Amino acid sequence: MQSGIKRALFEHVRHDRDLGILFRDVTGNALQFPWHFHPELELTHIVRGVGRRYVADSIEPFDAGDLCLVGASTPHCWLTEQGDTSPVHARVIQFLPESLGLSLTETATFRPLVKLFERARRGLLVTGPARARAAETMRELFTERTRSLDRYVGLLAILTDLSEVEDLRELALVESPPPHDAQTTEVAGRLLGFLHQHATDAELSFNQVARAVGMSRASLGRVFPKLFGRTFAKYLAEVRVVKACSLLSETDKSVAEIAVETGFGSVSNFNRRFLALKGTSPLRYRKTAQARARAAS
Repeated sequence: MQSGIKRALFEHVRHDRDLGILFRDVTGNALQFPWHFHPELELTHIVRGVGRRYVADSIEPFDAGDLCLVGASTPHCWLTEQGDTSPVHARVIQFLPESLGLSLTETATFRPLVKLFERARRGLLVTGPARARAAETMRELFTERTRSLDRYVGLLAILTDLSEVEDLRELALVESPPPHDAQTTEVAGRLLGFLHQHATDAELSFNQVARAVGMSRASLGRVFPKLFGRTFAKYLAEVRVVKACSLLSETDKSVAEIAVETGFGSVSNFNRRFLALKGTSPLRYRKTAQARARAAS
């Protein structure tokens, strides 16, 4: 995987000529979707791959099966962990509400979809049986033999199902407008890319980050909370804790080893930050994650 994200761009989506809906089947050795936003809503299913998902102010790990609906103009990206070259596969559907051929705001029949699309501005993680149903329908929609009309009906069926179920969790804490200024958007992308690459460096400082994106310390201090909804220190801790959660769940490394590997340095600092963000200790988190893994196997 190449280092970080070079820039954040407004994504111009090429629509299907018949539907005005884009179906993207993404495969490769790394997911490196850049930090971006677009007027289309986006439904993304991770068929294979692991990494970190960024949706507005939300930072969470993702793995195979992850399914999200991201709203119009909500900044987002999926990044494979640095150095991980395992094969990845994602199915992505991007669409405008009008692509459905309906004036959604003019009829009560489609008000549930309007509410769904509004909630999606914070990003919606699909869970439980609804995720399984949507994933299976998406699999069918991406086969070559599927006709355009079948794709239209299939997408509408997925969205209708999601508008009626409780298997949805909002990802972002707040709904914030995207930075439409091109320069600000590019800075946000460079920041995210740099932190994704260097967050686990225990010596990483605010001054280093400011220099990396070509800003003064004072300017970055003003801009950072506006872009990511929290201070640099809290954001950095969250990125590190997400990495720590993966190591706690998937390895037998000690808490001390993980504290060093994720950039926290001391165990006491790691425990304090982890408890503040996750509401539990690293060891208790590991036990819970292992118990869930056993129950699922």
